[in-house]
Amino acid sequence: MMTMHCRQRGMIALLAILLCFCGCVSKEPSANTLIKTVTMGEEKMDYLRFGKEDGEAFVILPGLALKSVMGSAEGIVSAYALLAKDYDVYLFDHIREEPDGYTISKMAEDTLAAFDRLGLRHVHLMGVSMGGMVAQSIALQAPERVSSLILCSTAMNTAHSDPAVFANWESLAKERNTSALMAAFGESVYTPSFYAQYKDVILAAGAGATERDYRNFLISLEAIRRFDAADAVQKIACPVYVLGAGEDRVLGKQAAADLVDALNCRYYIYEGYGHGVYDEAPDYLTRIASFLKGE
Repeated sequence: MMTMHCRQRGMIALLAILLCFCGCVSKEPSANTLIKTVTMGEEKMDYLRFGKEDGEAFVILPGLALKSVMGSAEGIVSAYALLAKDYDVYLFDHIREEPDGYTISKMAEDTLAAFDRLGLRHVHLMGVSMGGMVAQSIALQAPERVSSLILCSTAMNTAHSDPAVFANWESLAKERNTSALMAAFGESVYTPSFYAQYKDVILAAGAGATERDYRNFLISLEAIRRFDAADAVQKIACPVYVLGAGEDRVLGKQAAADLVDALNCRYYIYEGYGHGVYDEAPDYLTRIASFLKGE
């Protein structure tokens, strides 16, 4: 069983970020000066910046979200306090309106354009789930920009994923069945005990989703399905840390192993955890901080 500290840490992360495929927990921001917007041509991308302003840049890329994680800005800052002590932390949202046919590669291009506008020349890059796919693409498109790469609950393609999971999410999203979508998410991503403990929070998380939210969700889901970096990922040359889960029922437990084999990199596999291990494992950010320090 988790200790009280572990449960509290998990709840903070759950309420704050839910950074995997359907990471949808959100609240209405009060006069929130944490949320900023960068404009690249006709596209707009929201982002958070917090932590040590003169520290090295640490960028977080979230996964597929029904609703923007920006609504949980204050919670995100609290959840990442450990890294914010030493790093200038950025969390980038997706562009506000995703076009038809939007790809992971184009997401990477848009994020790099945001980096350019903000003067981010060298970053430590952390990508979670779909964000990890975007992070791989950034490291391949602009290797000189990435000082280190942290890949969390992600994959080089969906070869080991369960197609039924994606098909169910797609069907429920098309039906605009928010409560069923959130239930399917919770059951697929978390361990049964964690889901049971926070079921009410998870089911309530999608409230207020708009038509634009659903459209972006479905476009991003298709981008995930089409993503395949298997022939290129071995070209990534920066230090890489892969964090996976032995019971990942979304992308498959072999997904992390494939990345490790291709990259010959440092890794840790959490046995007994599922895709949402980043919300459940109490030492998750501690491991990342140690990797960044070269420990």
